[in-house]
Amino acid sequence: MNQFYNPFFLVKLLKSYLFDINRLNRWSEERLHRFQDKQLRFMVNYAWKVPMYHTIYRNHGINPKDIKNRFDIQKLPIITKDDFKGKSISELIPKGKNPSSVVKVSTSGTTGKSLDLYVDMYEIIMGLFGYLRTIRSYGLDWRGQKLSIIGDFAPHTAESGYVKKGLLPKSWFQSSLKNIQWLDTNDSPEKVLKDLESFQPDFIGGYTGMLGHIAVLKNQGMKSTIQPKCIASTGALLDPKLKEYIEQTFSTKIFEVYGATETGPIAFQRPGTTKYSIMSDLLLIEFQNENAEYVSSHDPGYTIVTKLYSGGTPIIRYNAINDIVSPEYQESDISAVLPETIKRIYGRDSIRLYRKDGKILLGSSLTTIFSRLLYKLETSKIRDLKVIQQTVDEIDVQYVVDENLRNIGVKVEKICEELNNGFKEVFGPSVTVQFTEVKSVTRDEPRIMTKVDPERMKLTGFA
Repeated sequence: MNQFYNPFFLVKLLKSYLFDINRLNRWSEERLHRFQDKQLRFMVNYAWKVPMYHTIYRNHGINPKDIKNRFDIQKLPIITKDDFKGKSISELIPKGKNPSSVVKVSTSGTTGKSLDLYVDMYEIIMGLFGYLRTIRSYGLDWRGQKLSIIGDFAPHTAESGYVKKGLLPKSWFQSSLKNIQWLDTNDSPEKVLKDLESFQPDFIGGYTGMLGHIAVLKNQGMKSTIQPKCIASTGALLDPKLKEYIEQTFSTKIFEVYGATETGPIAFQRPGTTKYSIMSDLLLIEFQNENAEYVSSHDPGYTIVTKLYSGGTPIIRYNAINDIVSPEYQESDISAVLPETIKRIYGRDSIRLYRKDGKILLGSSLTTIFSRLLYKLETSKIRDLKVIQQTVDEIDVQYVVDENLRNIGVKVEKICEELNNGFKEVFGPSVTVQFTEVKSVTRDEPRIMTKVDPERMKLTGFA
């Protein structure tokens, strides 16, 4: 049965739209914590009906009755990506649930291994509502204003599952979302900017790299009269100088949204701050070090996420988002276990390089190198890059040149020189960088990788 013909589903959907989007602004801390306790109990009982979780919990001696509040979350075992390996759909959704009622979505495979999960229509809509919450915080109303979303709609991606297979096939949503424009970040920046120009959105949400590329095109003279009231960046860390460049180009403010395929939206920057507010009515996040201890406020830790709603594959104490993040809380506060504010996002732990002084470099350090091609040289000539760290002082960079731009604007040699300067600023003056032009970069392995053995180094923390 189409869920949109189910009156109970429609009532649930209407309630979520009317009350859930803004509930964090209305609720007291006590009310939020009661809700978290209730939803965690619900999720554990729900997971008990899912064969994969049932087996794991039974093997660890866990009974749903053991979980009474959010602090009992520590009793539950950590769920890893390996737990999902080789599992069929029947093992990842509750027994008796119709497989045709869920949609398959896949993780990006940044770590080299993609992961298939299943979501139902309510989860998809709640993810959309979470996104609408972010733009409401910036004074926008999706019903009366135009929104342009630049997603990754390649066939295997989460966005394709959520939007192309989930929302848009439903005629009710097609008519309701006419003021939302869906663009593909895999298209050329020229096409994306042209489509934005024809739509004239009040809001643009998209991947950081694409936002930078369309800003370059606008500054280089491509026709663009768009004046969005705000822009949201996601998918990669936003370098402060690139942020300033995009803001000046479009005469507006840009904020960052943090999310993941497995969870949907996680946190976003509220107006007037660089910190991130966790959507703590939708999920719980723990931050632990390598010894499974909760980290102090402002210290980097591994993220462990628990989604507080599900109609497909539950996500409970899942550690494979693989991000290093520092929380913020009062040191005497019991919220050290489940903070509600993020101070800094360092990046994917799988994308790590090493510096001679023992510092670990993640995405937040590397974006300062690559972003300068956009805000400083104003070029989109480099279409793809691969970085291989041979030793702490030797780095190989493979790059792909856009043939349509090869003889336009700044020379390739100047681009390599600028990147070389960036690597020296981040890694130190002794680093040597070898640049090699290639026709394409393989996607069968990470595009940033190291051959340095950290076991032979004295590591001194994250840079």
